[in-house]
Amino acid sequence: MTAWLQRTIPRRWVQRLLALCLLVFAGAVAGSFVLLNKLSSDLPSLERLRNIQPSEKTVIFAATGDTLREFYTQNRTVVPLERIPPHLLDAVIATEDRRFYDHYGIDLKRIVKIVLDNVFGRGRPGASTLTMQLARNLWLTPEKTLSRKFREMILAVQIEQIYTKDEILAMYLNQIYLGRGTYGVQAAAQLYFGRDLQDLGPAETSMIAGLIQLPERYNPFLYPDAAYRRRATVLQAMLVAGKLTSAQATQIGATEVTIADPDAAAAEAGFAAYFVEEVRKHLERTYGVDRLYTDGLRVWTTLVPRYQTWLEDAAQEHMLALEMEAGYAVTKARYDSLSAAGQRPEKVEYLQCAGLLQDVRTGAILAMLGGRDFADSKWNNAWQALRQPGSIFKPVVYLTALQHNYHPASILLDTPFVVDTGSSLWRPKNFSNRFQGPVSLRYALSRSINTPTAKFYLDFGLQPVLDNAARLGITSPLPRVPALLLGAGELTLREVVGAYATFANHGVRVEQHLITRVESLDGEVLEQTRIRQYEVLDPAEAYLMTHLLHTALREGTGQSARWRGFTKTGAGKTGTTNESTNAWFCGYTPSYCGGIWVGFDEPQPMGHNATGAHHALPIWAKFMGRVADEKGDEPFVRPPAIVEKRVCLFSGLLATSACDSTAVEVFLPGTFPQSVCDVHGAEAHDRSDRTTSFDALDKLSPDDEF
Repeated sequence: MTAWLQRTIPRRWVQRLLALCLLVFAGAVAGSFVLLNKLSSDLPSLERLRNIQPSEKTVIFAATGDTLREFYTQNRTVVPLERIPPHLLDAVIATEDRRFYDHYGIDLKRIVKIVLDNVFGRGRPGASTLTMQLARNLWLTPEKTLSRKFREMILAVQIEQIYTKDEILAMYLNQIYLGRGTYGVQAAAQLYFGRDLQDLGPAETSMIAGLIQLPERYNPFLYPDAAYRRRATVLQAMLVAGKLTSAQATQIGATEVTIADPDAAAAEAGFAAYFVEEVRKHLERTYGVDRLYTDGLRVWTTLVPRYQTWLEDAAQEHMLALEMEAGYAVTKARYDSLSAAGQRPEKVEYLQCAGLLQDVRTGAILAMLGGRDFADSKWNNAWQALRQPGSIFKPVVYLTALQHNYHPASILLDTPFVVDTGSSLWRPKNFSNRFQGPVSLRYALSRSINTPTAKFYLDFGLQPVLDNAARLGITSPLPRVPALLLGAGELTLREVVGAYATFANHGVRVEQHLITRVESLDGEVLEQTRIRQYEVLDPAEAYLMTHLLHTALREGTGQSARWRGFTKTGAGKTGTTNESTNAWFCGYTPSYCGGIWVGFDEPQPMGHNATGAHHALPIWAKFMGRVADEKGDEPFVRPPAIVEKRVCLFSGLLATSACDSTAVEVFLPGTFPQSVCDVHGAEAHDRSDRTTSFDALDKLSPDDEF
């Protein structure tokens, strides 16, 4: 035969044919290299492949360890392979890639079979191995092109050279998309079943495995029948693969699963929303957007969920009652109705409120309410909003008075007067438009009478008041006008609560904070809050202010707190501004300080009887009552420097045996009256009752508040 070919085909033609074959082969090899090089040109480097780090969500925890919120671009919680139930591993491999542990990233047998099936009209989609799917999910687009498939294969082979099969499987199960913005099997377990992955049984894990192919089509929230049919397919695949017996597959297939409430997550997203937003803004400022949403930070906060719930419930109930009582044209219910009808108003014009609860010793913010609905308005009325304080500012003024040799029994004159400010005449008036003549300092503060308070301006002016405001942590700029003594200017609720908490904490101001610790995903502590304390007042001064504000709560403008739910020992003060545009109440126990503000986003009159006592106090009393009841009744500890003397209620001097109305009063060292009552005469009482007394010195009805 060879001889015949040699005789038939000249040698030169054979040589040329062989050369051509070699040339074609070389061209094919070169072309393959060029094609592979082109396809690989923008693929990740081997170094990147060796450091695959899927994005992880940042988790915000409450003080109790409960999860408050999660921030992410992809909703994912990475879990190690050993924490993934074996049934789920078997289900995924049997359904998606039965020869996973046998191939090197590309399943040639499967590819050949699918090609032949398509040639003979038995088209079966999908030849991707788990490794190829992982490569596509990490770096490639979902476009269905031949070039993408080749790139997928190249990456799959490279991944198989770097990682073990178990490592690839773990990455795949933590990376795969499973519907509704959820990535990875742990996040899917939480989303669809409301439980951790390791707590699920075969009935649930089989359904999760079925989601992989088409997660939106097999979504058990929307298409439960399709989800069950897909689970049956998964069980059949496991049966064929020898991972289940027929009896086991039948039993699992007959088991109904309990799907989580799809609306629960949406409801939880509104819980403590203003608090969480302040935490989020801090994290973004400190660590940047990328780290916040992809690096999986772990953030422990100060919020106590039950306190937050009590605050939100009390506010919601009272605000609805106020809207019904006042008959406002725009209410929260009306706003929601318009929004549901697609006519969402441009502005939020319904009545708003804010609340804050602080641990007086640590500065931890335990609960925060910045408005009635975060979805309607992101503006935080507790943390950001500057509002006119009115009478809620008066304790700063009376603290200054105590430092200028006034005492609780000092007699002040509630009479008209005029101050020439240089640009106009200032005529302070009382809320009741009446004057009562001589009143004690304790009575003037507890009943929030304006004119005696304003007259302090004639004695010590503005600067000492401004200095005390700064010591108490008030940083907002305050106006240098006489009306400052009656609450002119603007403060945040945060500043008010911080200042009052200083009285409760024996004159020690503590920096407020929302976060206790921030950790990286691998446990590195990135931020640890240290309690920062500043001794700004003498403990005796702080105690005396607490003593005065206890009277304001028990006998003065805050007296309704007792029948509204707060029955323990406490101290506090109301506040109402001109034309009733702002209503305040701030009060505290030895452990906690809480503040409430009520008003409109854009200041406007709230109507008749819109005082701090009527609009803000009921919210405070209800939620602080529950907080105080949980803690139990605590006494305010009196420092040794406090002096007690019996005084005459009418003269403010040391009581005599002839005085018919007396009480034991508390004083700072050296400030008690040195003279006996010159109104009633007779011999002075010579006794000091060392029992702490919170009895009011004036048993008159409250009638004035500004």
